[in-house]
Amino acid sequence: MSKEHGDLKSGHDDKADVIQSVAMALQILETLADKDADIGVTALATALGTTKSRIHRHLRTLVSLGYISQSEETERYRIGARLIALGKAASGSADLSSVALPHMRALRDATGHAVSLGRVEQDGIRILNTLAGNMQIEVGVRPGSLLGFTNSAQGKVALAAMSDKDRAALIPSKLPAATQFTITNRDEFWAHINTVRDQRWATAPNEAMLGLNALSCPIFDADRTAVATIAIVSLTQYIETPPDPMQIRAVSEAAERISTQLGCPNYVWES
Repeated sequence: MSKEHGDLKSGHDDKADVIQSVAMALQILETLADKDADIGVTALATALGTTKSRIHRHLRTLVSLGYISQSEETERYRIGARLIALGKAASGSADLSSVALPHMRALRDATGHAVSLGRVEQDGIRILNTLAGNMQIEVGVRPGSLLGFTNSAQGKVALAAMSDKDRAALIPSKLPAATQFTITNRDEFWAHINTVRDQRWATAPNEAMLGLNALSCPIFDADRTAVATIAIVSLTQYIETPPDPMQIRAVSEAAERISTQLGCPNYVWES
């Protein structure tokens, strides 16, 4: 009886060891995915509160499976091709509108304004979904509409979240003027986008239509690429220039929550 009991206890301990190994491997992957630079064994062990010898065994296994890679020159580690492919698959399987909808509702309820979700396309921002606000006068953007990169808050914040190379390819040599408030000088617009990049949100008061404004932040996927935007839309008297800090915080937090569900390891912009 005691022998049988001893065997059962041993089996339980083996199972616990396996679970701890899985947990450690996942913690390693999460730590590496959260870093912008390669990281060494000592730094990993310190970050995870374990020994170098214990973490080294997990690193060897993860390298052999292709989930992480090791630099031959520095011997430091970074996420590998297999983990990146897994992240892309997970991100691709998530329907953007479905993921975003509860966060759009929360943003609408927090601000009272209409909320729009847009997808970044080659020619601008395609509006995928909108939620009407709680204001007496209804203001919004119709689903299916294509907003320009240079005269909409959504377009400008998408450009600001891109690399300089990608951004330059999308900014036309001659900027069209939708209203007299649209920026049409290319150098002036480029400087404006750098400001948007620093503040990490964009508005476009009176630029697409007189009396209309929007406040927008980008949404990132698992590759940390800006694939979409979320915005509140209202009259210029309700989204002022600059906007209320509460509005900025609400839109930014909604964008970050959606990005996290799309697999973005942390809410960062291209460097």
